[in-house]
Amino acid sequence: MGVIMNNLLSYSGINTKVRAMDSNLISADDYRKIANLESTVDVIAFLKNHPGYREILDSFDERALHRGDAERIFINGLYLDYAKIYRFANITQRRVLDLIFFRYEVNILKSCIRLVYNAQDTYDLSIFSSFFSMHSDINVTALAASHTMDEYINNLKGTEYYPMFVRIQNSSHVTSFDYEMQLDIYYFQKSWKLKDKYLKGNNNKVFTRRFGIEIDLLNIMWIFRSKRVYDMNSGDIFAYMIPVNYKLSKDQMIRLVGSNSIDEFIAIIKTTYYKALYQDLVDDNVELAYENMLTKVYKENKAKYPASMATAAFYLYQKDTERMRLTTALECIRYGLEPQDKLKYIFQ
Repeated sequence: MGVIMNNLLSYSGINTKVRAMDSNLISADDYRKIANLESTVDVIAFLKNHPGYREILDSFDERALHRGDAERIFINGLYLDYAKIYRFANITQRRVLDLIFFRYEVNILKSCIRLVYNAQDTYDLSIFSSFFSMHSDINVTALAASHTMDEYINNLKGTEYYPMFVRIQNSSHVTSFDYEMQLDIYYFQKSWKLKDKYLKGNNNKVFTRRFGIEIDLLNIMWIFRSKRVYDMNSGDIFAYMIPVNYKLSKDQMIRLVGSNSIDEFIAIIKTTYYKALYQDLVDDNVELAYENMLTKVYKENKAKYPASMATAAFYLYQKDTERMRLTTALECIRYGLEPQDKLKYIFQ
């Protein structure tokens, strides 16, 4: 009993802080108000009065901000909250956050790849830059300013990513998609190994369950899309799959990849741990099912393991979801959609 109480006490402080931050997330009512706004200026003005964005937007003039500027501010809002939690955490708690930071680092690398292919040269980490530079050996400014992938890869020399990029670079007909997919595979495969090295007890249980289900779902979605949209052969499908198995066995993965039709694919899914995806696959709502299932896992972990980083991890997941929803809201405004249609896209 004493050990359990000590574990709970060691997480009471950070969980209290995260719950306070949680109260500043955008609510369903807030999204309804945002859906009735008609410009990026209106959205930024609304958020400047919202407790979750007041601090980060205080120094900006909403009339001078474009949609792209706002999207960069949203991502910096996520990173700022991450840094706040990290500074509050102890050494054990930071090990979980380090694995989350790994995801952010990979996302930044992917964003800079898109800059190369889209011939742009700006990536604004803003208020997160000093924290990022202390925890990463990546030169984001140099990567964002790269004009070619050769230059980009050269700017990764000395980092753990350089050998992987050189290997991909030496392949034929390499696209942005190839680089990004291999980065994701590298991240998931390495994190799956690191979790057992760095995480113990409840934190290992929480991370393993959430991460394992995420990997399985991503592999299922990839196989499904490969067959429905791209009509790829089995060898090419396997080349982009995450080589990790959790509740989806290797044999089941092989059978899914080898299925000869969507109907056969769905029939095989019904024999797996993920049989609840059946109707979503029939309705082609697999991305929404992915989000719903992950959200459910986060919530269950938070309820079952209070003496862990489950509460903080769920908050950061919600904050990232909020970032994507706000970005979607701006995109809907750009296309002049009606409020009810904006909400449909925001919550899909």
